[in-house]
Amino acid sequence: MKTLVELSPELHQQLYVVPHSGAKNAAKQNLVNLRVTEVAKAACSMAIFFVRDNQTGQQVLTGFTSFEQGNNLFVTDSQWQGSYPPTSLQTFPFYLMQSPDNPQQYTIGIDADDSALSAESGQAIFEQDGSASLYLSNIKNLIEADMHNDMLTQRFSQKISELGLMKYITIVVNHQDGLPQNLTGLITINEEKLQQLDSETLAELNKLGYLSPLYAMLMSLYQLNSLIQLHNKTLAGNKISNIKLEVSKS
Repeated sequence: MKTLVELSPELHQQLYVVPHSGAKNAAKQNLVNLRVTEVAKAACSMAIFFVRDNQTGQQVLTGFTSFEQGNNLFVTDSQWQGSYPPTSLQTFPFYLMQSPDNPQQYTIGIDADDSALSAESGQAIFEQDGSASLYLSNIKNLIEADMHNDMLTQRFSQKISELGLMKYITIVVNHQDGLPQNLTGLITINEEKLQQLDSETLAELNKLGYLSPLYAMLMSLYQLNSLIQLHNKTLAGNKISNIKLEVSKS
């Protein structure tokens, strides 16, 4: 478990961020966190699903990067290969945390023991005078925007859940060796129920800016075909013949 400490020039002026840390951290994640504001861009290269966070019970918006746990087909040689790098990759290894001086406020935190941080070389976090580097200033802007986008994502999730638009599915992966694999716990949009919404509800969703990400999530399912090709090219010893999406209860 990570132990976060508040980032400060007094303690961390000599620290650097190792290049490509975000991609390296994501290399073993077959799901990467997204915000609703990122869906349209991310859907151009990956399938997007909700998954339930077992700790909070909330639905978390994610990009699907591999059919196998502990693998990310969008990372090659520690570099992100997708057309859009999620904010969670761009801001790593920095985190939003409660201020130790005032629990009502937030600040930037790091795990000082993370291998993404170096005392020797990399991207400078602070300037020699202790001021924030341009790199850190950009990270702060991203994290501040991400905090707002996280709230927007929660509202989006709550609204489509209230409307019954969430649909649990299982991806049945059929390998060429004949052994099937079931990937469960994925939530997509119920297209049939979306089409059955009355004009007033559709107008409300459009006004909230929700229709675009809803349709983008549906269209993103076709990216699973590209992911099969990428899987078979990268993991040739365990090729996939085909996949099937089945509706599940949860």
